[in-house]
Amino acid sequence: MGCAQSRQNEKSNMISCEIKYLLPELVQAIKLGQQCLYTEESPIKLTPIKEIEGIYCKLESLLPSGSVKMRAMYHMLYRLQQKKRHKGIEQLNLVICSSGNAAMACIECLKLMKQEKKQELQAEQTVSEFLQDDTPTDPGQSALIKDQQLSSKIKPYELLGQVFIFCKHLNELHHFYDLPNVKVINSQLNRSETEIEAFKYAEDNGYDYLDLYNDVDVFGGYATIGFEIDQWQVLTKTKIDYVFVTLKGGALIAAIAFYLKYIAKNQLKVIGVMLYGSSRKESTLCSQIIEGFIDEIMFVTTYEVEKAQCELAKAEEIAEFNSAIAYAGCKKTQYKNSLVVLSGSNVPVSDLSKLISKYE
Repeated sequence: MGCAQSRQNEKSNMISCEIKYLLPELVQAIKLGQQCLYTEESPIKLTPIKEIEGIYCKLESLLPSGSVKMRAMYHMLYRLQQKKRHKGIEQLNLVICSSGNAAMACIECLKLMKQEKKQELQAEQTVSEFLQDDTPTDPGQSALIKDQQLSSKIKPYELLGQVFIFCKHLNELHHFYDLPNVKVINSQLNRSETEIEAFKYAEDNGYDYLDLYNDVDVFGGYATIGFEIDQWQVLTKTKIDYVFVTLKGGALIAAIAFYLKYIAKNQLKVIGVMLYGSSRKESTLCSQIIEGFIDEIMFVTTYEVEKAQCELAKAEEIAEFNSAIAYAGCKKTQYKNSLVVLSGSNVPVSDLSKLISKYE
């Protein structure tokens, strides 16, 4: 018994040391994530928090791509382009493996970058025309143009290169006809085999592989949710005691927990919710943070998750299966002063209609 307890203490110390070693990099990633997402030009606005059946829900499903992965993707693309440009490299060729949400997030981010680049070029043209004009200037207009010049200092740039998405049935999920540099490779392999195939493709061609499980920039993007929750509590004077997040890949809950517990020093409890029979696929980084900052891991059944989807639908909030796992966990505990992070809404309406009919 004593030996077992000693080994457990040794493990805890090891986890603490590894997290401590990574702290500067994690904090820097979070700061950059906030800078990237919360400018006036940012396409990723604060997502609302809505009360449903006595439970507060953070509606990440309302982001342009319909899922929380847009936060990670936008920040990752922004940081990667920054690093490449610092080395004098303009072209960026990317490879991503996705079952749907990450691919759609990538496409939406590229569309927004393209739109922002167009706006930036228009602003530059306005400045050029203004400088060539010899007529007396309006101080207000001059200030506006100067502001336009400064406003582009931390915006992502339009992607120069190609994106290769390894995915199944993406053509049915999203339109990307206005992004000719996006190529979809429909794989017939299972998830793990497709990931290996995508990584090898990137390696063989010298492209960058976007890893949504083990990248500090992904962590920085997701951590902005913790920032929003903390700020919302302060501004609305609302006390939250429990935050429920679906635990699957690990990056989302690890980033939220790290921000709330380590940076904001919040005393609330973070609870990870998993489906019975599912396995955790998390990186070493996320695993260390989950062990150190998450208070509890609980399990729910498929029946409980589907019922949660129906309840949310009746409240006019669509949640895909993985997103509703967290809500089902919150309903199961019946804890008061709880907030659920609803991570996505990309579910076919026909499937949701069948589900509602099933439980009526």
